[in-house]
Formats: sequence, C-alpha cells, structure tokens
Amino acid sequence: MTSRKEIADMIFPEVTETIQDLEKKYPPRANPIASRFAPSPTGFLHIGGIYAAFVSRKFAKQNNWTFFLRIEDTDQKRELEGGVELIIAWLKTFGIQIDEGPIWANNTDRGAYWPYTQSHRKAIYKVFAKYLIENWLAYPCWMKTEELDAIREQQTKTKVTPGIYGNYSVRRNKTPEEILAKLQSDKAYVIRFRSSVELNKRMVFEDIIKWRIETIDNCNDIVLIKSDELPTYHLAHIADDSLMRTSHVIRGEERLASVPLHLQLFASFGLPAPKYCHVAPLLKLDNGNKRKLSKRHDPEADIWFFFENGYATQWIIEYLLTIVDPHFEERQKANPEKSYLDFEIILEKMGKSGALFDLVKLQSVNNNYLSKISTDELYAQSVTRAEKYKPELAKLMLADASYVKAALNIERHTAKDPKRFTTYADVEKQLIFFFDEERTKLSWNIEILKNGNVIADKVLMKKFVDEYISVLDLNMSLEEWFTQLKEVWKKYGFASNNAEFKEGGYIGKIGDLAMFLRIQLCCAAQTPDLYSIMQVMGKERIIKRLKY
Repeated sequence: MTSRKEIADMIFPEVTETIQDLEKKYPPRANPIASRFAPSPTGFLHIGGIYAAFVSRKFAKQNNWTFFLRIEDTDQKRELEGGVELIIAWLKTFGIQIDEGPIWANNTDRGAYWPYTQSHRKAIYKVFAKYLIENWLAYPCWMKTEELDAIREQQTKTKVTPGIYGNYSVRRNKTPEEILAKLQSDKAYVIRFRSSVELNKRMVFEDIIKWRIETIDNCNDIVLIKSDELPTYHLAHIADDSLMRTSHVIRGEERLASVPLHLQLFASFGLPAPKYCHVAPLLKLDNGNKRKLSKRHDPEADIWFFFENGYATQWIIEYLLTIVDPHFEERQKANPEKSYLDFEIILEKMGKSGALFDLVKLQSVNNNYLSKISTDELYAQSVTRAEKYKPELAKLMLADASYVKAALNIERHTAKDPKRFTTYADVEKQLIFFFDEERTKLSWNIEILKNGNVIADKVLMKKFVDEYISVLDLNMSLEEWFTQLKEVWKKYGFASNNAEFKEGGYIGKIGDLAMFLRIQLCCAAQTPDLYSIMQVMGKERIIKRLKY
C-alpha cells in the first residue's frame, strides 16, 4: 500500500528539512513585534502602497518594533526589470526607513531572516507544501484550463458557489495509489490545499482596524504551488510571515477576503496566526460616485505622478496622515511645535471604509507649505528637485542664486502668494522665463499669444517699444511707472481704462499693452506682478527682449 509519505517524497525528493528545522533556523525575535511591507515589483508603485508602507513603518517605529521589506516576486512573468530598486528608492525618498530586507548593494539582504525575496525562498515553500502532502492536507491536481473553464461555466449557470471544492475536484478523493500512478506519467500539476470546511459555513475573526468580522469560511481547494514550483500568495504568506516572525500583518483591504483561507492554513500547520490589520483603500470621486483609485485609470495612483508634478514628499506624507487619522489636523493645530512625525497613529481608530484621496486638498496642503517657508528654503528645495528632473535649469539656478531668489521673492508672503506656487513644478514654470537660455525655447509661441489682438501689429509695436525703452526707469515706484506707461500708451491710441475704451476712438486698452510686455518678456500671457518681474530682470535684459 502506498503511503502519504511516499507521495510527498516523490513530489519533493530534495526536501529533507522539516518545518521544525526551519523554526530553529529562524528563532523568535528578541523583540517579538515586527511588521512588514511586501510589494510586488510588477510595475509602478501605487500611492496606496506608500500609504500602507508608511502606516506599517510608523506603527513599528512608535512601538520600537522591527519593520522589514519583503519582495513578493513569484509572478515573474509580470516582473519589471529594476522594479526592486525602484521600490527601495521610493521608500527612501519618502523617509520610510527599512530595518531589514534586500537593501544592500545589488539587492543583497540585511537581516537574520533572509532571504527577503520570495523567488529565493523556493526551498522553504517546498518544506511547507511537503508537510501538507504528508498529512493529506494538500494534493497534486492535473486539471487543465479547459476543465476549469467548463466547471466555472456550469457553476455560473446553476448559480452555485464558484470554485474547486468537493466533487468539483476530480483529484481530491483519489487514493495514494492512483495519485502515485499519475505522478509517474504526468509531471504537469499544481498543489492544491484540501479544505475541510463545509460549503457556506460562516466564521468570525478579529481585525485590528476592521474589528469583528463575520463572513463565509473558505471551502475552496486553493492552489498553493503553481506548475512552475513557485508558491501562490497564500502559501508564501503563511511560510514567510511565520518564519520571519511577523506579529502584525498590515496590508491592503483587497486581501481581507483571503483571511478565512489563511487562518485555515495556519491551523493546518499548527502555527499561530499574526494579528491582521487591513487598511481601507484610497478612493476617488468619479461623476459623483466613489471608486478605488485605479492604476489603469488614474494618473495620481502612480507615485511618479507626484514627483513629475513637483509635490513635496513631506506634505504627501502629512496629507496621508489626515487620512490615517481624521483628527490629525486638529491635533497638529493644538501642538504646532511638533513635527508631523511626532504624532502617533492608532490602528484601532483608522477608518474602516475607504478614504477619499482628494487631490485638491493635497494641492492645498502643498500650497500652504510652499507659502510658509522662507525664500532661501524654497530656493534650496527647488534646486534639489531641479537637479533630478530639470538639470539644465538647476545649473542656471546655481550659477546666479541671488537673481533666482529675487525672482522667487516676487509677491512672497503677500495676499497673492498662496496662488503662485502649488508645487515645485509651478516654481520651475515661473522661473524658466527669467533665463535667456530657457526663454529662447519658449519664444515660438510669442506671435501665437498675440494673434487676434492689436499688439500683433509689428510696425505699431516697434514704434511703441522704441519710445518706451528711451524713458524706461526701473527706479520709479509702481505708481510712477504705471503713470508713465499710460502716457506713452495714449500716444499710440490705447485707452487708460475700460470705460475710456468704450467711449470709442481707441485701437486698444491698457490691458493689451500690459499683455504685450508680458508676452515679450516672459513668453506667457499670465505671470506674477509685471513691474516686479521687470525690476528683477533689469533694464538691459528688458531692452533686449522688447526690441524687434
């Protein structure tokens, strides 16, 4: 008679260790509390990933826990080249410090619970899978895609619970002898968990964030080892978080439905389950309805969006704190001397349903920050960003710091200031025209901006420019400058105000010539205060740009 051990040995002949051996190799931590961030390097990092990582790291740090990074790369067909390096770089950028993980050069591991990359842990998963086979808690399955599709179609038609369970699994109840015979002739199989739960049985479990949850228990014989010998998420979660001694699994709500299966698996191995903390998803308002922030449809789901558009990382984190704790802003106002990192988060008080990711509010938070800091700080931070994303502009900024600071200082800390810079990208847009080299790149749109206006008349504007530069004086007050400008304008048929223009007899009005100066000097129709710009640019640069 064929034994279960013979079946297990035939499937995993190279496995000699037991789970007990592995537990000795990875003993309990000196500090028994640990949390982790476990992303997949299959594409861009979702803002929700940063959100979950920040919560996990923050909660670990405030309790003197260990926080580690584990790379879940078992879906190797979708793996992005350089994806691990990108994940580590983003975490570092957001100040999310990793205590353990593949963070040394060339993704080598730091920490005693290595390897921290799932594709390097294949031997460990086989130990766990072999245990299940030996104890008849799992079985090899040879069902083809066509068979699975036919079952799914039948279940849909008959409106029964979908999945592979009971009589829907043709291999579940085969004898060891039948399985052995099949193993000898066909090596293309997966390993399925043998669930012992009855259909539609209900169960209850506790989640630190969601509290008490009652749901349908898992009755499905879920795949644990794929045909490529790599584990599915479910087996990897049990093996990894058991041996890495994870005490708190802080992860996205999309994994909440898998908890019944995971608790069954922990029980099957006789291992204690960690405490689960399922973070609610970030939502977006779309045509009046809330939906999950989507990688496919929403550019702001990609963390790169925020860097490309010049958001300050500190204030992205601070905004995320307002989602973690709805009372954060009140607490911050009551304790203005505290850093945003000094405020503790309480998992039990986090939102149980999805939180709206409000890009407008984030812009407001970022705007307030850029408005409050000094011009020196704004300059330094803008240079740092430009060095990464606009290197040519960064060189110009570094070459003449006083000129750049004077440009940045226009309307700073005035009633107009909050409208000027929302992101560092706004800073760059409003700096480039101060540099002759960058303005040249913008000059193609000068005539386009003038089109349809009297200021497009080159002969007329040349006469105006010739006279205007002869009297140009940047030492005047704003009022004196404006008065002088109106006197010159009137000679060329421009009204001093709208009321005067409506009386008739004028070819244009004061705003038209102001627009002409903006376009010639800045290659833009909208800018900060025009006279302030002119004072920063200086007479020589102004004359050069105005002359035809």
